[in-house]
Amino acid sequence: MSAAPPPDRVRLDAVATELSRSGAAALDASHELLAHYSDTGEARSQRALDTLIDHAADALRILAGSFADLADELQPAGEDPQDQAAARPGPAQRR
Repeated sequence: MSAAPPPDRVRLDAVATELSRSGAAALDASHELLAHYSDTGEARSQRALDTLIDHAADALRILAGSFADLADELQPAGEDPQDQAAARPGPAQRR
């Protein structure tokens, strides 16, 4: 039985780039969500809304972290992820 061929480095880099972009977008969305203030005019409703917004922002930050972790796992062993990001076309920076 022959060994499986190695994964296509170009495709892995493209996936890592998209994961990085998605992570940055999720993080931006969490910041944008927290930047908006809505006043319900009633204390109980306001607490519920604030809690909902906080949980949604937390979920977006967790998602961004998961995307970052997955992108890092796609990097070849022994290579610095920052070097890989610099070598990829397009913006691949995470915040």
